[in-house]
Amino acid sequence: MAAIRKIDWNTAMRDMRADRSAPVNPGLLATASIERARLDRLYKEAAARPFFVAGCYDRSAIMTAAIALARLQRAKGSKAPWSQLLAFALKFAWSGAKTQRAMAAH
Repeated sequence: MAAIRKIDWNTAMRDMRADRSAPVNPGLLATASIERARLDRLYKEAAARPFFVAGCYDRSAIMTAAIALARLQRAKGSKAPWSQLLAFALKFAWSGAKTQRAMAAH
């Protein structure tokens, strides 16, 4: 066994700096949850608007609800690309609009 120990000072100093780095800001988690709650509220408000008014579809309301749903899914941590999130949200919104139209016919 060697009586002399070799130390790589660059690695040691980097490790010491990493140990002293600032801890994760606890407010960050609260900010993320507040943002998710805000997006959830926006989606609920957008989804509450009627999609079928006066015999025709309200495309503005459908698009608003779809964008709100896609933003909510992204905030919840979805790794899907924006185009896929929006495509899913638009399919969901249009199915809701068609359901409202069917309910209005009866």
